[in-house]
Amino acid sequence: MDNLYSSATADQARKTAKEAQKLGSDVKKDFDDAVSRGKDAASGLTEDAGDSTRDLSDRARKFSEAARRNLGKAAGKMSDYADANTALVAVAAFGIGLLVGHLVTRES
Repeated sequence: MDNLYSSATADQARKTAKEAQKLGSDVKKDFDDAVSRGKDAASGLTEDAGDSTRDLSDRARKFSEAARRNLGKAAGKMSDYADANTALVAVAAFGIGLLVGHLVTRES
């Protein structure tokens, strides 16, 4: 009673074990390939995102520089207008102050 199984059954078990090992190796190889492709895709996406971020940063910088220049010009024009029309600006400021004071003190 040294062997419960026949030699054919033992051979079949060995073949099945070898096929299972081969299948495991194939699955591991396919998994490694998928991981490698995923890393490559992530790397490409990271590079694309970096390029897009740099482009957006450059556009935002140009926009902010243009806005700063335009605000500087507008402030200069307002200052020139106020200097040229001091009495009108003073009366307008006084009128706005009266209006705001009236709106704040009136009862609902």
